[in-house]
Amino acid sequence: MNETIRLLMTRTGKRQVDVAGVLGITRASLSQRLLGNSNWKLNDLPKVADFFGLTVSELISGYAAIATADRLPPAKGSEGQTRI
Repeated sequence: MNETIRLLMTRTGKRQVDVAGVLGITRASLSQRLLGNSNWKLNDLPKVADFFGLTVSELISGYAAIATADRLPPAKGSEGQTRI
């Protein structure tokens, strides 16, 4: 989960403060979750999934599965561009 969220953040250009804001926690608390020092809460998953335009199942399935299903959110700076 941690790696998937970090990769999604990198792809979309979202910062820890952005994701933390969606969850209603501090950036430091999010950092602890991303580092594996603190557990994710079950009610965090729908919020994070929605933030990235995914379902909870997709989020849980991992970054590679999301990419394989062609469900990755648009990359930073790709708005308005079509993929060839």
